[in-house]
Amino acid sequence: MVTTPEPLNPDPYARIAAVYDVEFRPANADTLGYERRRIGERLLVLGCGTGRVCRGLAAREIVGLDRSAPMIQLAQARASASEVYVQGDMSAFSLGVFDEMIIPNGAFAFLSSRTARAACLSACRAALAGGGSLTIDVPMPEFERWGERHHPETPAWEGEVDGRHVWRTRETFRDPVAQRLELIDRYRDDSGWKATSALVLHLFSVDEMHWMLEANGFYAESVWGDHTDGPIRAGSPRLLVRALPL
Repeated sequence: MVTTPEPLNPDPYARIAAVYDVEFRPANADTLGYERRRIGERLLVLGCGTGRVCRGLAAREIVGLDRSAPMIQLAQARASASEVYVQGDMSAFSLGVFDEMIIPNGAFAFLSSRTARAACLSACRAALAGGGSLTIDVPMPEFERWGERHHPETPAWEGEVDGRHVWRTRETFRDPVAQRLELIDRYRDDSGWKATSALVLHLFSVDEMHWMLEANGFYAESVWGDHTDGPIRAGSPRLLVRALPL
């Protein structure tokens, strides 16, 4: 029997920012790719989280924006002189003009409506008034699994956070008609602490990404299927698009 997804917290990272930071801090495949393709010196990272991507690219002037206050607080605590962090909404921001923009780690997929995605791209277009590039990094849909509407809770990660043994499980719901993926992450530790983070993503096809960009003042200069610039193909883990203003 398929169970019902849990109610969503407006900030899915409200109680797990420190755990998220520990789990994903070692990841660097994406930042290596972003650095290899870098343009200019003034960079804006939307959905910056705790600043992992910004710190990996901190040899230039960087602004990171995220709507989660706990995530931004952790990012600010580690910020170098070249990093500035701002709490805000990626679908409604005005932070000046940049040479380059990155929306990493699926953050763009968290925008649940066409209206929100269009507003985000409009704000990005205004922030690239002098030219420059926008890189969007989202998961590539696993089309072969779209018929699997529900995947039960299974172990996903474990580690140590502030001396505590912490583990995470994940339950997955898919809605192929809405192109919607819901991930219910549950966190626990030996002391009895529990927290739930519900992440809802819109999954994009390659063609959808192209027309969406073109409808909002961009064109896709390059499209890749992974962070080593591999081509899009069946089984590609990522849909990476580098877009330029029309």
